[in-house]
Amino acid sequence: MISFGICEQGAVRKENQDAILMCREGGSGLFIVADGVGGSQDGGAASRLITGSFQHWWDEVLLPNRQLSFPEVFAQAKARTERLNEELYRHHGSGQCCSTIALLLIHRRIYGFLSAGDSRIYHCGARGLRLLTRDDTWENRPDGNRHPGFSGRILSAVGGYRALEYSCATARLGFRDCFFLCSDGFYRFADKDLMEKQLCAVRQKLFPDPTPLRLLAEGVVEKQTDDNYSAILVKV
Repeated sequence: MISFGICEQGAVRKENQDAILMCREGGSGLFIVADGVGGSQDGGAASRLITGSFQHWWDEVLLPNRQLSFPEVFAQAKARTERLNEELYRHHGSGQCCSTIALLLIHRRIYGFLSAGDSRIYHCGARGLRLLTRDDTWENRPDGNRHPGFSGRILSAVGGYRALEYSCATARLGFRDCFFLCSDGFYRFADKDLMEKQLCAVRQKLFPDPTPLRLLAEGVVEKQTDDNYSAILVKV
């Protein structure tokens, strides 16, 4: 398993409220992109709390117990996310200190993802590139209410509400699967055709290097992103 990551402040923001986590050992891996919500008082503290908590879980729980089944491990990841939401909400109140989360867990030839907010996870397999997650934003409300004045407003984030709503799913790993996690500050400015081309090329390489991620990031910078931008590339 190979992974590369980037987490940058960008040219406009005064603070980087994004945080990323990349952990891998043998056939297991844990990868997170957390994007502190800009309208909250301290989104950066929320994103760092998420990645720090999962780093501790990886070191102290998962690695010493790698014999656990995937369902057992994934259930722990979901429970930890829910506890982080409760902790942030209890100490700061609704929307005061919150962050998106895009989490990818790989263990025993199975992968699972968990998502809240508008950070994304893409999968590149035998059938090409596809988006695994759905943006939890106003325009994607299930009731169809798409008032233009609320376009882009996040409806779910860790610490944003008393009860966290998130999407998750699991599947078996395929041959040479690749994954791409990124914040909205990355994908809003990234060239989608180039992204698919680069990720499909990574999938064909036995030992890829960071060049595809660097090329995609250069494209984001050229478009003068007004946000922090983060991404993780994973090749199984």
